[in-house]
Amino acid sequence: MRLLTLLLLIACAGSVHAIDTAGLNGSVPGNRRITCLYEIDFGSVAQSWTLNISLNTNASTGLAINLIDVDALAASAQTNPTSIDTAVVTVPGTASATLNGSYADVHCFAIEIETASGTTASDYNGTLTTNVGTISYVTQEQLVIGATGLKLSVGKFAFWDGAVASGGLIAKSLELDFGPSSHTEFFRLEGIGSNIQKIEFIDTTGGSSTVLATFSNPSAGDVTAVPMTHSGKATMRINVRAYVGSAGSASWAVNAPCSVNVTLVGDPGGASSKNNKCSTDESHDGWPALLVLLALTAIAMRLRRPITQ
Repeated sequence: MRLLTLLLLIACAGSVHAIDTAGLNGSVPGNRRITCLYEIDFGSVAQSWTLNISLNTNASTGLAINLIDVDALAASAQTNPTSIDTAVVTVPGTASATLNGSYADVHCFAIEIETASGTTASDYNGTLTTNVGTISYVTQEQLVIGATGLKLSVGKFAFWDGAVASGGLIAKSLELDFGPSSHTEFFRLEGIGSNIQKIEFIDTTGGSSTVLATFSNPSAGDVTAVPMTHSGKATMRINVRAYVGSAGSASWAVNAPCSVNVTLVGDPGGASSKNNKCSTDESHDGWPALLVLLALTAIAMRLRRPITQ
């Protein structure tokens, strides 16, 4: 009986502190970004977690990775958000990034993978590992980093960059799917521009026009986090207006939380290209046993720019 009790205690302790891993391997072309989205179920009771991504490369172009806590990033107005950890190796080697926190229930995390330098592809192979919870692979997409215009990634990140004519206005719209129940979520908004009068983020759901944030003359870059309360489909319009006299250039980004999916208005498939080079296997080990157009200033805003600096 004592032996049985001891074994049960060990098993229970192991289930609380279980290690789970997901394997990643593939190749990322130069001037591309592969973004992988995962969910982790931490259970009904809040647990302290540590999440690590470790990728090896044999390429001379090296490897650059971002590990992103999607919910924490969406709610952050920090210019250097602690919800992102970045690692870069410029030669063959290992890039590792780690995040920590305390969560209950299901939260999602993203991994961005790029070459560190050069124009040739970089191979990668490694694991995403959590000390608690269960990892589930969701999706992956690949983007051309240098492409201008509106781009979406894994339903959580939207970003735009481009030129604006003198006195001109460029407007883009996003569709935000909140699901069937009304709830309040935060969205991280970023913007930066040269000769830009203002960048406006507007809630246009149901034909309304509620200004969420306005960045005036954002030459040094601005960032904020704003709440939105909706059910079903909501819409957001982003206006970029240049000063009269000369053309401008700008970039903006919208980072959504896990419970909201972002697409183009009327296009549930989004604008990003998908690939199968992000994750090839998952293992559940159990208890003994993962802007090219603008030279950004000192403000460390994401704006979906290349990871390499």
